[in-house]
Parts: sequence; C-alpha cells; structure tokens
Amino acid sequence: MVEWMTLGARLLGGGLAMGLGAVGAGIGIGYTGSEAVDSISRQPAASGDLIRSMLIGQAVAGTAGIFPLVIAFILMFSTPSASTETAAALLGSGLAIGLGAAGSGVGAGIAGGKAVASIGRNPHSRGKVTIMMLVGQALTTTPVVFALVVAVLLALCQQLGFFVGNTIRLTCSAFAAGICMGAGGLGPGLGIGLAAGGACDGVGRNPDHDTEITRVMLLGGAVSSSTSTYALVIAFILMFVV
Repeated sequence: MVEWMTLGARLLGGGLAMGLGAVGAGIGIGYTGSEAVDSISRQPAASGDLIRSMLIGQAVAGTAGIFPLVIAFILMFSTPSASTETAAALLGSGLAIGLGAAGSGVGAGIAGGKAVASIGRNPHSRGKVTIMMLVGQALTTTPVVFALVVAVLLALCQQLGFFVGNTIRLTCSAFAAGICMGAGGLGPGLGIGLAAGGACDGVGRNPDHDTEITRVMLLGGAVSSSTSTYALVIAFILMFVV
C-alpha cells in the first residue's frame, strides 16, 4: 500500500508541477501576444519593433515553465524508498514549484504585455520600456527561485537524509512545506508583475522620468516579494525544525 502511495505521489507531483507551471507561463505568453496584436493594429509602421519586443517578453515569461519541467523529470524518474513522509514530500514538491511558477509566469506576462502596449502608444520609448520590462520580469522570477529551492529539497529528501521516520508529524510537515512555498510564491509573482506592468506603462507615457519610475517599481516589487521570503522561512522551519 505504501509503495503504491509513493509511486502515485511521485507521478502526481510531476504532473502538478508541469501542469500548474504551464498554466502560468501560457497565460503570460498569451497576454503579451494579445497586446502586441492590438498595438500593431494601431501602429502598423512599428510592427517590427513590436514583434521583437513581444518575442523578448514572451521568452522571459516562458522561462517560468522551465523550472517545473526540471522538477517534473526529477519526480517522475526518481526511485525513492516507499514511505508516507516521502510520498507527502514528493507531492509537496510538485505543488511548490507548480504554484510558484504559475505566479511568476503570469506576472512576467503582465510586464511584457504592458511593455508592448506602451511601445505601441509611443514607439520612441522602446529602448527605455524594454529595459524596464526586463528588470521587472527579472523581479518576478524571485518567488519561483524560492519555490525551486524548496521543491528540490522535497524531491530529494531521502538522498539528503531528512523526512525519514514514518511519522504523521513528518508527513504533515513535508506536505505543508510544499503548500506554503507554492501558495507563498503565487501571489508575489503576480504582485510584482503588476508593479512591473505599471512601470512599463508609466515609462511609455513619460520616458523622461524613467529613473523615478524605476525607483518606485523596485520598491514596490521588493515589498511584494517580501511575502515570498516569509513563505520560504516557514517552509524551512516546517522541513528542518518542526
């Protein structure tokens, strides 16, 4: 029974990791593309710049799907010994990276979409808007990196020598750590994306004040990202202390 539970958790965790991660990246990529189509309809002469900016923004948003892909492969092809706490850790690993990547994928897509829309309104702002977009999208990856750390630790728990003991406490702690980091990365990823999107929109409207806008975006993004740091701390406590 425990063997089947561990196998099911391993496969289900891999499916959740890639499935949830693909949802976020797909929405983010699609939003950027929709804004590019709308902008080209209004500024056909700038279609070349808009397409290039769209592809850059989509490429960054799509990177959020790479992290869950790696974890999915680890989960599907690992061969851990059967135990209830290992099953919980593997399932928690998939949830951690899946939810964390979903937030970052959508957040990066929001920044990319707003950047393309701004370039469509003001093609001369392309250089400054693109820089703002890339900085904002880089910030949106912070929560998914935290989620990746937790997911790797949970996926390799037996090799690293923790969550061994077949106890209800360890089982609950392992699963709770994955939920904590996954949900704790979902919101900040979206929030940072909203701040970055607003900054891209602002630079497109007023390129001369890009320095002030960047400063406010970084501050807003840092505050939004702080909650993912709290989630990381609690996840570590659940894994190593409780």
